[in-house]
Amino acid sequence: MNIRNWGPKSVTFWLAGVVTLLMLYLGIRGFVQPEAAIREFGLPLHDSADKNLVYIKADRDLFIGILLLLLMILRMRKAMLVVMVTSILMPAIDAILVLTKAADTRPSWIHIVSAVYGVVVGYMLYREERRMRS
Repeated sequence: MNIRNWGPKSVTFWLAGVVTLLMLYLGIRGFVQPEAAIREFGLPLHDSADKNLVYIKADRDLFIGILLLLLMILRMRKAMLVVMVTSILMPAIDAILVLTKAADTRPSWIHIVSAVYGVVVGYMLYREERRMRS
């Protein structure tokens, strides 16, 4: 595979696609089922009037999903690398919030796994970029 043609023949393209689909799913689910979405996030609602806070998180997730989808469609590996690496901070902070603020800390594992997955995919994208330059 020619490394300059980042797309469906690249493993990193599909690994980034997993993140893209997950973010789109989380964003849509946050708007459609806010109580269930935030409960699975690890911080259940105590007052249904707080749904607006869930919508803010859903908006963030949906925006990221759309951005990643556009980067995939445009086959912008370098931009995907930058977004992937900088976004690792979000699930890391989410895990810290769940671990420090939630009565049930078990949902924090999904945030930790997401951060690790982002590191792995980001590293793989970085390696592909380095190989392309040499």
